[in-house]
Formats: sequence, structure tokens, C-alpha cells
Amino acid sequence: MKRLVFLGPIGSDAGGWFIGPDGKIHRFPGWNPEQLRDVSHALRGLRELSQIKTPGVAERAASLLMDTIRKEMEGHLTEGDVLVLG
Repeated sequence: MKRLVFLGPIGSDAGGWFIGPDGKIHRFPGWNPEQLRDVSHALRGLRELSQIKTPGVAERAASLLMDTIRKEMEGHLTEGDVLVLG
């Protein structure tokens, strides 16, 4: 079963909730606010990179950012989760 994970304002250390396979609401703990800010900046960077038209530049930089984001998020999400950033 996939989880739909909602995060509040980026930088918040508040946890979140998900509905488990048992049909019940479960809470997961908060994140490190500094870690969330780093991820937020990386995501903003990805948005900006999409505007670079020079061949290969956006792709190389986006690859590095995606690796960073993936490493930061993998401790909090499981395969198949859907992340909604607020």
C-alpha cells in the first residue's frame, strides 16, 4: 500500500500522519528542520535549473541535486510513497 505523506511548511520539525494498511491513522516523527531547509533549497534549485537552456548544464546539475534529495528523503519515505510539500 502506498502512503500519501503531507509535509507542512518546509523547515518545520512537525511530524505527519498517514493511513496504514490497517485503515488506521498513524503518526510519523518530525524531521530535522535544517535537513528540511536543505531539501527545500535543493528542490528550489531544481525548479530554477529547468530554465537553463545551455545543453547539458541543467542535466548535470539536476543529477547532483537529485542524488542529494534522494539521500535526504530515503530515511523518511518508503517505496511507493507520494510526497506532498506544503
